[in-house]
Amino acid sequence: MVVLIALSAAASAPAADRDRPADGTFIATTGRIVSIDVKSKMLRVRGSDSEPARNFAQTKPRSSAPVITLPGRLTIRIPIRVERTPSKPAPGTPNLDEYTVVITSKTLIQDGGEPIRLEDFKEGEVVSVHGMIKGTTLTASRISKWS
Repeated sequence: MVVLIALSAAASAPAADRDRPADGTFIATTGRIVSIDVKSKMLRVRGSDSEPARNFAQTKPRSSAPVITLPGRLTIRIPIRVERTPSKPAPGTPNLDEYTVVITSKTLIQDGGEPIRLEDFKEGEVVSVHGMIKGTTLTASRISKWS
């Protein structure tokens, strides 16, 4: 039975990928619309910058760390946060802070489960985008409003 399930999954995998271009990387992301070009069917999107994430990034470590005291007055301090230097991106890695979303005739545009038009989006709205990214250009297979 397990072999039958494995063969069935292996046979259906190529069918799921046949519409995907060979180059680029498939991603799903969210971002805020910076600009809309309805005529060219393109959006300029910046990575979503939510208030809780910004506040978390700006928090400072507490001055006093939790302490465990063992018999014999042996104390162990437990660090809360470890400061890390962010790693540099590898050469050729796209900067996804801002990117261009290209809408094709195959792109599914929706608000929840309801189909909508590109004209229904407004600058400043947060959208969810699924598609193939190459550099800073994301060719959308699906784009939807994010509530």
